[in-house]
Amino acid sequence: MPKRSHSESDAGAEAVPAEPTSKRPKPVDTDDASSTAPPIPLHTAFSKWSASSIPKTYPPLPQVLDPALETAALTHSGMRKSLADLSYERLEWIGDAYLELIASELIYATFGTLEPGRCSHYREMLVRNSTLGQFSVHYGLDKRANFPAEFGLGGRPNGTTVSQKQRTKALGDIFEAYVGALVKSDPEHGMRRATEWLKALWAPVLEKHIRDEESGANVISDVNPKTQLDKLIGAPGVKIEYRDLPSKGKRDKDTKQELFFVGCFLHGWGESGLQLGYGGALGKKEAGQKAALKAMENKKLIKKFAEKKKAFLAARAAQAEKVEKEN
Repeated sequence: MPKRSHSESDAGAEAVPAEPTSKRPKPVDTDDASSTAPPIPLHTAFSKWSASSIPKTYPPLPQVLDPALETAALTHSGMRKSLADLSYERLEWIGDAYLELIASELIYATFGTLEPGRCSHYREMLVRNSTLGQFSVHYGLDKRANFPAEFGLGGRPNGTTVSQKQRTKALGDIFEAYVGALVKSDPEHGMRRATEWLKALWAPVLEKHIRDEESGANVISDVNPKTQLDKLIGAPGVKIEYRDLPSKGKRDKDTKQELFFVGCFLHGWGESGLQLGYGGALGKKEAGQKAALKAMENKKLIKKFAEKKKAFLAARAAQAEKVEKEN
């Protein structure tokens, strides 16, 4: 099987032809319900990612143990033979919840100091439709799906009439429904099996961040940027204010989530509301830290106020020494 390249590509593109069977890795018989091997505890499956365990190929597709649920996961409601038949919608709904939970647990276990906003950013990278849809295409779920012809999921000639966004969402929904069917068809081990599979499947998506975490690149300094800025130019009577700014519709390039913007303003040293910098991020706290960093990048301006602070402290020390001598 060729090296994976699904980290951040758009699954809404044309379906990738199924890989020849000869190139696929030999399935590992981990889904045999009659296996006598002791089950791996779920909390172990939720253990953190490590750079050394990031796979280079896709893991085998786990088997849904209930054929009826597997069929339902791949069937659009409009393609049911009768209204009593199951379709993908309910399984997609519960599968979406499982994906959010599993992604959150793995991110929480791996990135111990990450701010909640950045955790949400990583999770969105894993569960967005473009990522999940690419998995659907790789495993051939689009070929097996029983959807109306306008979705073109089976590669029907001249069949795709829905928008690219609608098709991408359908591919993501199919994957979510398959995860729901996988868990629901195996009440005892389904959640663990889904977690082990997704952990391997998702690892390359966050590979850079996982390696950064292990190398210490993600470690937050004991002195955050706001504290550093305050040490440089803060003083009695001087206020550094952090204020929300309008986002103007700007969004994160990866998750498409709207960003928070925070401005850093100085009150003191002869200034009243002078904007020193601003920062944008998925969380307000991180945006405020970026604003402080941006302010400190203006070394000429910060040096000016730092010198005023130095002169002020020197004058205050001299005055205190004078008073002490007089007493």
